[in-house]
Amino acid sequence: MDQPFLSAVIIAYNEAQNIDRCLRSLQAVADEIVVVDSGSTDDTVMKSEAMGARVLNHAFEGHIQQKNWAANQAKGQWIISLDADESLSEELKASLLEWKKSAHEPLAYCFNRLTSYCGHWVRHGGWYPDQKLRLWKNGLAEWTGENPHDRLELVAGENTGRSIGHLKGDLLHHSYHTVEDHVGQIAYFSDIAAAHYEGPLWLTSFWVRPLKMAFQWSKNALIRGGWRDGWAGWTIAKYSAIATAQKYEKARVYRRSKRLLEAAEKTKIQRVLICRTDAIGDAVLTLPVAGWIKASESNLQVDFLVRSYAAPVAAAAEDVDDVVIWSPKSPPDLSEYDAAVVAFPDVEVAQALRKQGVPIVVGTSRRWPFRRWMTHHNHTSRKVSGQHEAWHGIELAKTMHPSPGWATPGLQLPKSSGEIAQWGRLKPEAWEEVKGQIDGARDWLKVGQKHIIVHPGSAGSANNYSQGNYLKLIAGLCDAGLRVILTGTAAEGEQFGVSEWSDHEAVVNTMGRMTLHQLLALIGASDGLVASSTGPLHMAAAAGVMCVGLYGPNAPEWPERWHPVGPRAHWITAERIASDGALEIEVTEVLAKILSALSE
Repeated sequence: MDQPFLSAVIIAYNEAQNIDRCLRSLQAVADEIVVVDSGSTDDTVMKSEAMGARVLNHAFEGHIQQKNWAANQAKGQWIISLDADESLSEELKASLLEWKKSAHEPLAYCFNRLTSYCGHWVRHGGWYPDQKLRLWKNGLAEWTGENPHDRLELVAGENTGRSIGHLKGDLLHHSYHTVEDHVGQIAYFSDIAAAHYEGPLWLTSFWVRPLKMAFQWSKNALIRGGWRDGWAGWTIAKYSAIATAQKYEKARVYRRSKRLLEAAEKTKIQRVLICRTDAIGDAVLTLPVAGWIKASESNLQVDFLVRSYAAPVAAAAEDVDDVVIWSPKSPPDLSEYDAAVVAFPDVEVAQALRKQGVPIVVGTSRRWPFRRWMTHHNHTSRKVSGQHEAWHGIELAKTMHPSPGWATPGLQLPKSSGEIAQWGRLKPEAWEEVKGQIDGARDWLKVGQKHIIVHPGSAGSANNYSQGNYLKLIAGLCDAGLRVILTGTAAEGEQFGVSEWSDHEAVVNTMGRMTLHQLLALIGASDGLVASSTGPLHMAAAAGVMCVGLYGPNAPEWPERWHPVGPRAHWITAERIASDGALEIEVTEVLAKILSALSE
């Protein structure tokens, strides 16, 4: 008997860590291996080609659509379909080789799937035998279901009622190497499920979700015997319950956004407005929101609304498409936006957004009457969370995800300030182009010297270094051979008594002489900056300039929430606050930190 030509079909995206194992298990069984890749940025394609697979590229439209497209590319009389994180057990390989030699009466075959969870093979809790129909005669089956939960079904008609065979052996599912893998997959699949949810709205209710979580946990841990798998079983039951809650919570967000967009005669989010109308430093720390959104969906236009004094900073942000100036007396036209993230609870901004018909408006639920103007409420407390201000801005924006037009599967919050630093970057104008606008500025920076900006003012935004310590720091920097540039307002110059340094050859007093745009250019051309938690400190960090921030130890002004974010950002935390409110940090410690950071 002639053996059937068997095509193995795999869809993949960034599966470099799995694809070798998958393809190796198929090589002795399949006559053709087809890998359909949807734009991997790792070594998936290279590894697949090296192992003899025919690699095709096809944009991902959904699991069901992708698998049907892949099956249509197969040349074999029979098709076997695996996910990239699956492989054939030795027993299943033997069964398939034996099947190829025998008569093929059923039109399709299923096999048991055995899943590995953090190194433990799970045999209870509803995870095993988990039969999967994966082998079929070409043209007689198709993928159906509801994304992302696809299933293979025989095509109706003459195949109706025909038997489905079963082959011995397990399809090994190497799905969860760590608990973090499980959490990531929950985020991924719950986003897809929410966008395709068509069930009743009442099931997504806040009051129903706890009941569904409890039932899901009980079913997996107790009824289906998950407890027999020990730690793995209990952990799976826990996260299965969380997955259920996330699916219905996100489905409610998606449905609400869709309804609001349709009421405004729009189909999806295309233009997003980030609003931050308080201090300059706060605006800088909100800029990563724009970059994070655009990184997840590059087709979105993301604009930034600020007051006029902060506009030069927003205009220099690499991830911001356009800057909108806010004026309470003459509000700008905001009607073109599909969604707005109000990072600072400005009631006047919120009212303008709603009155002008912006369908989706996201903001905190913890401020009244601000919250009454929001369509999507965020309940996180910034004061006690211990998270960074930039993280809070991103988490606020995620409140409206997934929504039509912005439903990136698996979108997760950044885990560290280092990760956040890739977004919100500033690109100052070159100092050479700016210095001619300021009288006497051409000689501020000297070729061959290191320049450190000392910005002693804070406008009362946080505890600051004392006047005496700033003067000692200036002396120490000069003694170290550095050129010191003093920045700030004219009033701050008088307050801190820096006039006595104005005639020092290594000190340049620029206080009160620059616009914000010019200051940003000077920061970009300098070698470093030292200040308390204030706008110029965050500008330097976002511009990639070495900076040292000085902070107090207590919330809410502590560095946990307000430290500078950038690839060369550093900070020092005072052990205590003096009776006059000044930061108690030794000048020698600050000087050592600056010199050490300069050498990096």
